[in-house]
Amino acid sequence: MPTKTMKSKNLIIIILLSIQFCFGQKNSAYIEYGVKIYDDNGSFTKDKMFADTFLNAVKEANKLTFGLIISDKGSKFYEVNNGIEQNYEIGLAKIYANYMGIIYNIENDIIKESQLLGNNIFTKENKIENWILTTETKIIDSYICFKATNTYTVINPKGTFKYPVTAWYCPKLPYSYGPNGYGNLPGLILELQVRNVNFGIKKITLESDLQFNLEFLKTAKILTEEELNKKLDEFNNFEGK
Repeated sequence: MPTKTMKSKNLIIIILLSIQFCFGQKNSAYIEYGVKIYDDNGSFTKDKMFADTFLNAVKEANKLTFGLIISDKGSKFYEVNNGIEQNYEIGLAKIYANYMGIIYNIENDIIKESQLLGNNIFTKENKIENWILTTETKIIDSYICFKATNTYTVINPKGTFKYPVTAWYCPKLPYSYGPNGYGNLPGLILELQVRNVNFGIKKITLESDLQFNLEFLKTAKILTEEELNKKLDEFNNFEGK
């Protein structure tokens, strides 16, 4: 017959095994973001020919929802299929929001899908660095968030342009990820402002069954920045004919 001492030891072993099992599980987190697009001091509507098109895209952007899955592999940022019609204005809204397809944040790399150039075509970038961390705070969805700033650089035939980036991240949510490939901060980004585009939190699920796989990397075409620019030039030349 088991003694009290044996029963106590067995109970301790069961408890330790249970703790080990619980901590061994790698649950995913799931976050949803909405997006809003602004006029940026009239710079997008000063040309009357394109003003109506831009304003329609701004209106349609309010219908978009994006998901962020975080797991031990990294993160996946993607458009959530919420049944909206994929019309011309929705397409423009995604372009204005600088969303060209699924974005993976894996180890030291950002892998971005380029739907504009075809299926299974991706580009690889380094993670966002050179954040300036501040002590400024604000409450977002009951979480205390800290402000971090950076710049977004655009290089085109007209020159080099730098636009402000503001991220509000939450150290209590220790995930160094965020919307549209941004991250590398000491906490989850709950709100992101890049020039005239704002991604804001809609829902946070810290215990999620959602996962993603990286099998596509075995067959995906990963373009260098030079190859991407060449492809975009070819696309623009073709569109202009």
